[in-house]
Amino acid sequence: MFMNSHDVSPGTAEALRTYLPELTDPELIAHVEERLRAAATAHESESAEQNPDLPEAPAAYDPSLDPDGLFHDYFRHFVAPGTGLVRHAAAQSPTIAAPQRIVDDFVVHQTGLVSRLMIRTLVEELHRRRTAGLLDGGTPEERYAAFRRWTNSPDGHDELTGRYPHLFSTVGRQVEASARYVVEIIEELDAVAPRLSALVPGHGPEHLRVDRLVLGEGDTHNGGRSVAQVLFTDGARVLYKPHPIGAEAGYSSFVSWMNGRLGTDLPTVAVVPTGHGGFVEFIPTEEYAGEQKDYFARIGTLAGILFLLRATDIHFENMVSCAAGPVVIDTETLLSPRLNLPEAYDDGAASKAGALTLRESIIGSGLLPLVVRSGDDDHGMDIGAIGYDTGQRSPYKSLSLQNPGRDDMFVGMVTTTTTAANANLAVQRATQLPVNDQRDIIKREFGRVLRYAADHPDAVVDAVEEFLGDVQFRHVNQATIFYTQLLRMATHPHAMADPVVRAAVLNRVVLRTGDSPAIADAEVRQMARGDVPYFSYTARSRALGSTDGTVRADALAEPPLTTVRERIHGLDETVIERELRLIDFSFVNKLPTDQEETGFVPVRPAGRPAVAVDRGRFVGETVRIGERLLATRVASTEPRHPATWIAPQVTTDSQSQWSPGTLGYDLYGGSPGPALVLAGLARETGRADFAAAARSVLDPVEEQLRGGQLAEQGVSVGGMTGMAGTAYALVVARGLLDEPDAGRLGELARELARCSGAEAGTDFLSGMAGALAVGLALHERATDPAERAVVAEAVRTIAARETEALGGLGLEDARVTPYTGYAHGAMGIAPVLLRYGAEFDDPAVHGLGLRILGAVLDAQEDGDRDWPRVWGEPERSYGWCHGAPGMLLGALMSNAYAPGAVSRPVLDRLAGLTLARGFGNNPTYCHGDLACAEIVGLGQELVPGLFGAAARTGDGGSDGTGDGLDDLYPRLFDEVVERYGQRSDTKYAYTNSLMVGEAGLAWSVLRHLDPGSHPSLLRFA
Repeated sequence: MFMNSHDVSPGTAEALRTYLPELTDPELIAHVEERLRAAATAHESESAEQNPDLPEAPAAYDPSLDPDGLFHDYFRHFVAPGTGLVRHAAAQSPTIAAPQRIVDDFVVHQTGLVSRLMIRTLVEELHRRRTAGLLDGGTPEERYAAFRRWTNSPDGHDELTGRYPHLFSTVGRQVEASARYVVEIIEELDAVAPRLSALVPGHGPEHLRVDRLVLGEGDTHNGGRSVAQVLFTDGARVLYKPHPIGAEAGYSSFVSWMNGRLGTDLPTVAVVPTGHGGFVEFIPTEEYAGEQKDYFARIGTLAGILFLLRATDIHFENMVSCAAGPVVIDTETLLSPRLNLPEAYDDGAASKAGALTLRESIIGSGLLPLVVRSGDDDHGMDIGAIGYDTGQRSPYKSLSLQNPGRDDMFVGMVTTTTTAANANLAVQRATQLPVNDQRDIIKREFGRVLRYAADHPDAVVDAVEEFLGDVQFRHVNQATIFYTQLLRMATHPHAMADPVVRAAVLNRVVLRTGDSPAIADAEVRQMARGDVPYFSYTARSRALGSTDGTVRADALAEPPLTTVRERIHGLDETVIERELRLIDFSFVNKLPTDQEETGFVPVRPAGRPAVAVDRGRFVGETVRIGERLLATRVASTEPRHPATWIAPQVTTDSQSQWSPGTLGYDLYGGSPGPALVLAGLARETGRADFAAAARSVLDPVEEQLRGGQLAEQGVSVGGMTGMAGTAYALVVARGLLDEPDAGRLGELARELARCSGAEAGTDFLSGMAGALAVGLALHERATDPAERAVVAEAVRTIAARETEALGGLGLEDARVTPYTGYAHGAMGIAPVLLRYGAEFDDPAVHGLGLRILGAVLDAQEDGDRDWPRVWGEPERSYGWCHGAPGMLLGALMSNAYAPGAVSRPVLDRLAGLTLARGFGNNPTYCHGDLACAEIVGLGQELVPGLFGAAARTGDGGSDGTGDGLDDLYPRLFDEVVERYGQRSDTKYAYTNSLMVGEAGLAWSVLRHLDPGSHPSLLRFA
């Protein structure tokens, strides 16, 4: 995010444009403007008064106190004023064995926190003085020392405190608040010292003496408070939690109650409540002492209990494992409430209902594998309690100080890998038990818990009310990482120097909490104090509170106890089966990839009879898939919103997603794919329910696409993953449903042209080559002369923008994408340009297509006579997306619009590679058997004998007596497609994706039965 120079404060309007450019709602803009003006006014009032909070200057710089060049001596100076309170309290306490160690721990902890606040400002000031030539010395180290002499001088200190008064007063306030918190813990220790031995297993009645007090390194809440470890002189330890711990006590009591009913032995945590918070038993991080199957059985039981209690935020940091099994160590987020939200545009949308279903399901607890991402291009990090493992790349970058002790030091953003270990048995590390078995054990025990509750709802509800009905819980309004990122942004020197900038940064919370201004204001107030926002609620009230009091009396839609009561009384087999299916989804991206291979051999061996499949069997399988789509469809209650499905999400083969979610608007993995299949089934069977379900997606999607709403939502124009593929699906589906175009083609083409541009990319799958291919398909379908002219103009616009994005007609290097292949690479672009050039009489664009095609053909390696996935690299691929099958498709299409452009020997080689390597890897369209079978069929049609020649040379695995391809699709159907999900436990069996899932299986059958009505989605033709 751009930061203005802090020499000139921006006005509120400029601050909004700079730091909240996404904000468009007039009411929210007015609300935030008011908050920014209030921040500026408060700053002016403070500036008019003498500020007594500013600290004294530090002593003269002593390099021996700064050996690592990280300013720690400087930071310790500002921590020192808080040590007096800590020292006095520790010395007076009969429980503290070594008061000085308590002080030392406080200084170390606070030095780290002060560093986070001050380091960016100090580095900026270092650069300022270096640039101005104000640092003496002949080396970077000498100039750093000169800067440090200035920071510690009276003049330097006055200049810094004058430029950044808020920074220094904030440091002082936070150090003092932390000191008072330590004093509070010491007083709590003294008050309950005789009872603490109950929290230490095996400890006698003698009093424990405190050796150290270590504050948490994580986020602070409610005035600098964080969880603290209390270490005793005998090596034992307990935790102090600075909030009411009734939830911890009640949760352990409920778990014990369930243990007694289920015959389980989940471990619990002992607690000692105090006046301000409470002490809890420390759970040592240990490997589970039993067998792995028993560990996952305990996870299943735990999952069932957490579901009954509507638990959230039980991710890898909030569950640890010990010898007795997994233990939830943070149970503040039970009985999670539903917020009372104002009316919104997406009310009644299936996507919103589906998201709520996921959020309130066992997936929402965080216990199971759960991948989070910072953006579409991020592969993500699994934060689930049993999904997390060390060595993952964090999806969010961290600040890192580079070149310490030099005048060229800087604060950079670095990607880190996870290192924290918690002994939880991660799915991928449980090598004694296949992932499928882990999942099924969890499902078995989870189902057992829910069925017990379904059979005894009153008893379970009474237990919940008894143990948790009168305690306080925490509401996590936004993910903690969101708050910490804003707090980090607020440490930028420009924000530290300017109250308007600082307020604008913190008010970015309205982008997520704008539907509740009272909550957003409370978030900002708490972050302004340096804390991660903390909200609380109780089981019997609708109020949401914070450390400042009640935030909103009616913030919750209903008392949380009411919500839990309804959940437990509403349990039946339908709910249980839905949750079990969602557990399947949570494990999809953990399933072993070696089971994805179908082993299908395309060339029938000599001597084996051809496989015959009658039409009824083909249709029966597609109907089975269609009925499953009907049964799992999430309908919208508002007709302006499309229906959707909950399933593992995937947009392209290169993104390892597969996390449960609601399907989007793209053809590749979104809801238009299943809708297209349902339209085809309606045509094949005449069933009205298939047609109605198809229209429940198609009608609102078409309205939003033609009206420009999809573009406003940021949906790209690109081929399979953008609006173009969606437009193509709409047109094909309307034809299958026998619905007239009524100007549809022209409007869709105009919208694609309007949204085309370099930012969309150039490839077939997600870029303008795909959009151009769809435009050409619409032009081919247009029969009305006026509409055909409209489509033609749109196609010319898309072609011009694609040409420009590629580098122009005279581009120097025809290797126009990083990849050579069809979906993502140059081989998918060339035939589209060739078709456009031929059909629109544009020899220049046609020539560009030939150049790009030539570059791909020239990339063939001499050794293995294969083509690289990436230009000049050794990796090979064999799918429609990358590699020989897709390149063969591109070659066949190119020859259709530039006869002879690809020679027969090249076609033969691509055909041989397709037969030899393209099949048997997985069942999909994108990179598996479905696409290869379709491409082989096209090759047989366009180049008779092409695959027979390949088989006779041995490339296809035949013994040379015949091509053995006459029953290719019936055998593929018999061996792979039919009831794939019942025979194969792979990720492809759980998604509705057209290109990598069940919808694709159905479409391939429909296309085999009637290719004239069900066109090729691999080439939009």
